[in-house]
Amino acid sequence: MKHKLLTALLAFVSALCLCFSFAGCAHTHTYAAAWSSDETGHWHAATCSHTSERKDAGAHTYENGKCTTCNYEHKEHTFGAYSKTETGHAQSCSVCKKTVSAVHTYKNGTCTVCEYAHQNHTYGTDDICEVCGKVRPLPYTKSEDGSKIYFGEYPQSEIKEEATVSALTEKASALPSEEESGAWTSYGYYYGGEVTDYMWYIDVELNGSRYRGVYFTMERNYKTGSKIMSYQDDNGYFTETVYWFRYEPIEWRVLESEEGRALLMANIILDCGQYYNNYDERTQDGETVYPNNYKESDIRKWLIENFYETAFDSAAKEIIETTTVDNRAGTDNPYACEDTQDKVFLLCSDDVVNEAYGFAPSGDPDASRQLKATDYAKAQGIQPKNGSECFSWWLRTPENKAKGKTVFRIAETGQVQGGVYWMGGGENVDYVRNGIVPALWIDL
Repeated sequence: MKHKLLTALLAFVSALCLCFSFAGCAHTHTYAAAWSSDETGHWHAATCSHTSERKDAGAHTYENGKCTTCNYEHKEHTFGAYSKTETGHAQSCSVCKKTVSAVHTYKNGTCTVCEYAHQNHTYGTDDICEVCGKVRPLPYTKSEDGSKIYFGEYPQSEIKEEATVSALTEKASALPSEEESGAWTSYGYYYGGEVTDYMWYIDVELNGSRYRGVYFTMERNYKTGSKIMSYQDDNGYFTETVYWFRYEPIEWRVLESEEGRALLMANIILDCGQYYNNYDERTQDGETVYPNNYKESDIRKWLIENFYETAFDSAAKEIIETTTVDNRAGTDNPYACEDTQDKVFLLCSDDVVNEAYGFAPSGDPDASRQLKATDYAKAQGIQPKNGSECFSWWLRTPENKAKGKTVFRIAETGQVQGGVYWMGGGENVDYVRNGIVPALWIDL
């Protein structure tokens, strides 16, 4: 009897187990409402003991370092390169997109963290930028021995490399004509005593450098009153052709240095042109003005307007001093004018025989006064002399003769021509063939 009862009980349990094996567990699992998370993702963990499943498991979706679903905060950031602005820098994590930003911390103009170089400097009276602490850079450099200063820029060397010439010519657009200058600017040179549009220039930037294009449809005569001859073709420059010249630092010779200032003269002939455009006397404010009056000359106007504005940027202009230019009025020279107040000027006849300036004390031919010319000056029509590499150049001093029509100059030999230095006298004021050598004082 007991044996039968035990057998029946075992059969019931077996049937019950078999039933569950087909029907599955009828228990309802419970999960935590809060998210569980790790570096790889998030889930709701089971709270009952019947299962170890994770409900709604998934990868994190980040916004600025935190998962938008479970608020998990990413820790092991992988930051990329800095993004930089005027005010600060920032980095973003490549995994979670978290962005960390900060203001720049500067040392002499460069951020010590992201190496951002501050640009818009506000310099105080101590020449230190009030924003980034950068010391204002000098707008000039010196040669090792201090005898030369490189300051300002002017078109000098001709560019002949074909690819560069082609790129510049393409940027210059249509060529000018007497009727329409377009993007070009007429030099306004004289021909037959009148301003005529036959020679133009255009300034173009290419790959961080500045160039000047020159084009002319008629040769520039060496005398402004009438066409006698031109020296442009002798120098290898011809009509109906565009020539390109690179803006380059101007080399200046230091003539004098005192109390933090220096007197400079260009160490090469930069340009050429007439002293005044004709021989005629004129009347201004009831006074007779002679052609060789430096104050009223074309060359002085060119220096203080064209050259000054072309060669110097705002930083360079800040250190160019206004100079009282001694024009020796009140001497026995009736053509000497009153003193002028100028930023840029020509040397006088006394300057070029001043031993303290490094010149020979006499007006005889001397190498200290011999100067070569830039390609740009040659394209403008400076006169070559006897196969010499050097050229003649203007002084500001009027000769006391020839009814006020002549001025001192330096010959290609380095001889001072004018007054007592040369029996033939100086140069006629309307001759274009002489070079221009600017001089100025700067605050060091």
